[in-house]
Amino acid sequence: MLRTLLSTLSAALAFSAPLVAAQDITSNATSLTGTWSSGSGAVVTGPSFADPMNNDRPFIYPSNTGISYSFTDDGYFEMAQYRFNANASRPDCPTAVVLWQHGTYALHPNNSLTMDPSPFAMDGRVQTQNPCSPTTNVLTEFAQFEVWNSWKIGIDTNHAAYALQAVDVNGKKPRMFLTVRPPTMLPTASLTGIFNGSIPLSP
Repeated sequence: MLRTLLSTLSAALAFSAPLVAAQDITSNATSLTGTWSSGSGAVVTGPSFADPMNNDRPFIYPSNTGISYSFTDDGYFEMAQYRFNANASRPDCPTAVVLWQHGTYALHPNNSLTMDPSPFAMDGRVQTQNPCSPTTNVLTEFAQFEVWNSWKIGIDTNHAAYALQAVDVNGKKPRMFLTVRPPTMLPTASLTGIFNGSIPLSP
């Protein structure tokens, strides 16, 4: 089993993207490039989760909650999240929150990572659903700058997979596993511009 794991990891390393690998491979088990997903892996970035230009159905709700991040080797990221917020005054009325955004990211010498959605700020979406609210379904634009104070990629031998542990201002984020490389993402361009015709979609 261990030999198979090491063989699989070696093969994956061969596909590590050069730009990101040059910055992070020295202190991590593999490159950041790829799609990472928490828990059961139900939440993943890409077209199976979000269709942000479709205001009638911008999200395809997964079977379980979770978070997912994707990173390219040339500096783009995408983030997807599905969670429930508890309601202390009405325990029977939790709020479902599903959100998506993309943009550019940067790695820094102090081992922090920043994600900036501003290049595509009009693309991000967040949808909240509360069955006990007069307005049960609210959809708005979403663009939130994010900072990981630190992050580390190791090998989880129990899952035979690469594991990403990030820490932000709130503490440790849920651990994520590498699910696919290259990453599964929507186009790394302004989807709003493509949708309204101001930016041509590259073939």
